[in-house]
Amino acid sequence: MARMHPADRRWMLAQMPKTWRSSLAPLIHEAARFASIDADVLQAALDGQNEAPRIDVPTPAVLIAVLDTLSSRWAACALAAAAADHAEIYLAACSKPRSAAIRHATEQLPNPFPGALAAALARCLHDAGQVLQATEALR
Repeated sequence: MARMHPADRRWMLAQMPKTWRSSLAPLIHEAARFASIDADVLQAALDGQNEAPRIDVPTPAVLIAVLDTLSSRWAACALAAAAADHAEIYLAACSKPRSAAIRHATEQLPNPFPGALAAALARCLHDAGQVLQATEALR
């Protein structure tokens, strides 16, 4: 909902019970901060480039913390796209149900994984890792 057109979002929220709207509003506002599109990656995809710029993913500890905030499906995408060599490390650190869900989601992903999407996910992991590290430094 964070990326929806404001009029569509208002309409959808108006269809929900008031208690839901008051609970969702701060979550939507928070999610909107992280729902941006990397202009360089978008342009590369539009130009049909197969190779997007390489972006380093966070360290394993930061990667695990970031992946823990994602759904199983998005964690599978992020691992397949940007951190395949870290997948077993992360899956070993997960609970059995989460690990199984991520493995199942990974089996459903396209092979090969789209390059522009991989670059966008790598950028998201990188940015989320920086935010996490900055937040930890302030504590």
